[in-house]
Amino acid sequence: MEVDDGNESKPSASPVAFSSVFDPSNRIGFFKSAFAFASQMAADIFDDNQEDKMENKILSLLDDIKKRKREKKDESEEEEDAENKRLRTSEADTKKPSHDDPSPPNKNNGLDMKNYSWSQTLGDVMVQVPVPIGTKKKVVICDIKNTSLRVGVKGQPLLIDGELFQAVKVCESYWILEDNETVTILLSKCNPWEWWKSVVKGDRGIETSRCEPGLRRLDGLGYEAERHMRKLLFDYGQKCKGLPTSDNCPEVLQKFIVHHPYLNLPQSK
Repeated sequence: MEVDDGNESKPSASPVAFSSVFDPSNRIGFFKSAFAFASQMAADIFDDNQEDKMENKILSLLDDIKKRKREKKDESEEEEDAENKRLRTSEADTKKPSHDDPSPPNKNNGLDMKNYSWSQTLGDVMVQVPVPIGTKKKVVICDIKNTSLRVGVKGQPLLIDGELFQAVKVCESYWILEDNETVTILLSKCNPWEWWKSVVKGDRGIETSRCEPGLRRLDGLGYEAERHMRKLLFDYGQKCKGLPTSDNCPEVLQKFIVHHPYLNLPQSK
């Protein structure tokens, strides 16, 4: 091809092929190759002023591409940070207490569970299990063994069924049905100087370091009802051992009170 500028015609330069391949992962490198090719061609086609204008335009285009790329990256990082923050907040809100995470004890050194509540002194553990209103004693299941406890109502799933945290004295343990709606159980610890973390192993436990020794009234019972239940507990244990009860031998109860002051047993008259 020839260019007719009114002067002597000149043969065109031999065509040069642009051999660079566009690589999406290296866009800047492609444009640099294109710029180098265009600069080489412009030297033969345009004057210095036009070449400078082309170079500035290409450099401006490259800067604009870099700027948009940085902005897109910043937006993506901001969206990712916002999503991560939302997920962390959601996990924190829905996280449930784990059995491995001890809870602070209630005012009676125990814990309120889903199916029951419990409290303790250094000498015994008291468990209260709500049952359907109107429940009769004959349909109550309360199986107290040395290292296990089963509580429920016949024909229904058990409310407590598992291995006790520590062994108990079966003959000194007792249960009653209160107002036909609550099964109250007293468990006498074999080791009277150890705080229990839970009633049943595997249930959520308490921080025993925060337990406070002292006399504990039985929740839901009046003072006299508590003393009466303690007396029943003592007499039941005596009968199991074949020993005199408090009615037959009041001095036996007095001696027991001296050695177990935390049980809050009534004094003999």
